[in-house]
Amino acid sequence: MRKKIGIVAEKLSHSLSPIIHNYWMKINKIDAEYVCHEIKPNEINQFYKDFKKDNNFLGFNVTVPYKENFFRICDNINDRAENIGSINLVYKKNKKIYGDNTDYIGFAKTYKKLVKEKINKILLIGAGGAARSILQFLNDENINQIDIFTRSLNKKKTLSKSMFNNFIIDSKELRSKSYDLIINASDAGMLGRKNLASNVYKLVSNTSYVIDIVYNPMRTKLIDIAKANNVSHDGGLGMLLEQAKPSFEAWFKTEISISQYLRNKLKSELNHD
Repeated sequence: MRKKIGIVAEKLSHSLSPIIHNYWMKINKIDAEYVCHEIKPNEINQFYKDFKKDNNFLGFNVTVPYKENFFRICDNINDRAENIGSINLVYKKNKKIYGDNTDYIGFAKTYKKLVKEKINKILLIGAGGAARSILQFLNDENINQIDIFTRSLNKKKTLSKSMFNNFIIDSKELRSKSYDLIINASDAGMLGRKNLASNVYKLVSNTSYVIDIVYNPMRTKLIDIAKANNVSHDGGLGMLLEQAKPSFEAWFKTEISISQYLRNKLKSELNHD
């Protein structure tokens, strides 16, 4: 039977992952299909059990809001993902199932491409699976002045206090702050979602760098404001591709590259939307 890979989430209407992986399968002459799985929270355990039994199902990516759910049930978690506390990649190897976090890799590539100097003060917006990956990377880079801004205190207890300075839930607290880098690791600004708090946007003119991991739309309000203020910035498309690459390589055990053709193909798709 035909092999399959896929992605799991609660809603997947705007996912670009099928385009990315179908393109790589085509140019590498791999006979497999990419399947989108929209499941409810109470279906996660059964989905995972079915995956384990299906020898033709090689693995899948996990996106919001299930990255921490699958972290809790995956059989084997590597050290990187263990430290982060969430996974976005599940794959089979030697009849075992592994979980990894390639968001870390994707963000690392984005950060190192954009930031060419040592920076100290960072505002990280969000505290979900992607934000945890980014927070771990920032800690590994020995950046020790990190504020987290999110709407809820729920996630605070799942994070080590040594990983950040302030956990802010009221945007009014941001009025007296300034940062070298602002990172949006939440879904705010995404197509169909609310924008960030206005006090976040007011910080942009006084910062050096902005990274928004949202890729749909490509130009979020945060990116537009950074551009208008001549602030160095990057959106989420690069991170999306860089986290997809190691996923594909884990499933099919083959090295691939990210071509400009594929980048343009995704940009065209987003502009079409």
